[in-house]
Amino acid sequence: MYQVLLVMLILIGLGIILQIFKIFPPVTASLLNKFVLYISFPCLVFRFLQPAIIEASYWKIPPLAFSIITIIFLLAYGWGKYGLRFSPASSASFAMGAAFGNTAFLGYPFVMALLGENALPPAIFFDQMGNFLVVYTVGVAICVYSKDQKFSLYSFKEILKLPPFLAFVVALFLNGVPIPAVFMDTINRLADTTVPVIMIAIGLSLSIKQVSRRLVPILYATGIKLVLLPILFLILTRFIHFEPVTRQVMVLQSATPTLMSSFALASLYSLDTELCSSIIFTTTILSFATFPLWNLILHNF
Repeated sequence: MYQVLLVMLILIGLGIILQIFKIFPPVTASLLNKFVLYISFPCLVFRFLQPAIIEASYWKIPPLAFSIITIIFLLAYGWGKYGLRFSPASSASFAMGAAFGNTAFLGYPFVMALLGENALPPAIFFDQMGNFLVVYTVGVAICVYSKDQKFSLYSFKEILKLPPFLAFVVALFLNGVPIPAVFMDTINRLADTTVPVIMIAIGLSLSIKQVSRRLVPILYATGIKLVLLPILFLILTRFIHFEPVTRQVMVLQSATPTLMSSFALASLYSLDTELCSSIIFTTTILSFATFPLWNLILHNF
């Protein structure tokens, strides 16, 4: 388990080294992210979900995940605006950092490393129909509101066009249907590139420059994301019946660091990108320590 996590950390370190020595142009991280988003990541979703046995308990994951993440997001926004006296733009960035998890690019590798590949289907349900939907519905709405832009349903429609979501729908539709070996082999080979490519891309994207200047709100957001949110899922899944593996997956997914795409939303809507990127950096680095701890707690609670 720890060897796999160490490999992931080394890959992120490689990305940081490439960034420091400027071996690749600044757009490299963006290009790698696009490769993962449009090609390898949809293949990963399809590879594990299409042949998987979809258990009835999986359908209980989205309502709980969507509800809790939404509540935390809105409460964090309110705290940022009225408690920390942030501007609406900074409040939205703070809330995204505190609530939205990297449940795909880091969640999938973490879950596979700790629980095995058989645990990936419920992780996909949590990501695509829980976290993912909050980001592109409630999240987009608050981002638009925070910048006083004219609200449009166009952004919500974009979710239907994103390759990972399309792969999710197609995999459910073709679940259990025999797929020609040549196609599955191609999909498998592309899916295998997801983890190393995204880890290097994360390393290329991380920046420590602004962390010290916004330390207090960064630590608040980090505490919510890596501690409070997993505690809520740990308690709630104790009282709502889930299969043991499904429960573990939900807690681990809730403990993932801040979503990288939060920075893209902050940039798109001219929010506080400095605060957002600093929270992403801090939670991503600390998650390599907190994630194994949550896995240990799950085995004793």
